[in-house]
Amino acid sequence: MSSHDFRIALIDGDPAIRAGRRLLLDSQPDMKVVYEQSQALVALDEIENQLIDVLIIDHRLQGTDGVTLAKRLVERLNQLEQVVPALIITGSYFTFELLMASIRAGATELVTQDSPSSELLDAIRKSRRAMADVKLAPFKAFLDSREYTPEPDVNFLLKLTSLSVEERDLVDLLGEARDIIEIAAVLGVSTSRIREMVDRVIRAFGCATIEQLFLLIRDSRQSG
Repeated sequence: MSSHDFRIALIDGDPAIRAGRRLLLDSQPDMKVVYEQSQALVALDEIENQLIDVLIIDHRLQGTDGVTLAKRLVERLNQLEQVVPALIITGSYFTFELLMASIRAGATELVTQDSPSSELLDAIRKSRRAMADVKLAPFKAFLDSREYTPEPDVNFLLKLTSLSVEERDLVDLLGEARDIIEIAAVLGVSTSRIREMVDRVIRAFGCATIEQLFLLIRDSRQSG
């Protein structure tokens, strides 16, 4: 077991970029690169056998793109009932469409290639925060300001009915972008219980982040 707080995997087709990132990350006292791969499909087969906290995936890969790989990894690890590591997608630039696709795939953060090193380090360290502590209101406001085509989950209602009454109430409140303190007050339970429930509901819907879950709820209800 590594003594480092963050065990990191690098999936990037450019060996020079991987080497530079490995040098940067290994110089941090709380980080260690423990896995590297240039080919997406090989990484898909091998990741489940690695102890990883954070996956840094470049959008341009051999075999597929980074967003597709992230989506398939989340699906694979959820099927195996394994913990999904934080997913950071890197790229030369990100359009609104690519941003939305990344969130739907389960990405935690997006970092451009020309960003300062501190931005990547901050993204890694932020990944340790509890999902329930993420504020959804700014994300909702951002979505409200843009036009986009919803992509509903055809199994949304089936997944919803598999939840307890309390968990379904939580889904309703998350869909309103309520924060953890508001939800705890409405449901009359502790914030620690809400954190546990949020983690369970995220897994029940096959998601990796609370933003991905919020978008799934929003898309499925807008199309209903």
